[in-house]
Amino acid sequence: MSGMEDGGVVREKGQFAVLGFALSCRLQEVKQGDAARFLGALEAQLESHGLIMGGGLDSDRLDVFVLPHKNASAKDSDRLALAEWLDQQPLCTDVAVGDWVDAYGVA
Repeated sequence: MSGMEDGGVVREKGQFAVLGFALSCRLQEVKQGDAARFLGALEAQLESHGLIMGGGLDSDRLDVFVLPHKNASAKDSDRLALAEWLDQQPLCTDVAVGDWVDAYGVA
């Protein structure tokens, strides 16, 4: 059974890894309206690839962790397409996309 132990999420014993990847970039001159539009467009891109994100955006940086949506099987091509899309956004510089890793950090 999964639940909380010592403040952390616990994966059910014997379950497969939950894979995700880090995604970040620097942001240039983000105004309030720009930030809302950018996040909306990013969420639409994620949804189109069966992905969801957690993390945040501040005045000069986006740092998120991306996971496949429940019952979706994201592929490496989805990860690379998202990184390419982000790289093409006028607000973004220094785009970095991590490799797939176990979201629970269990080796």
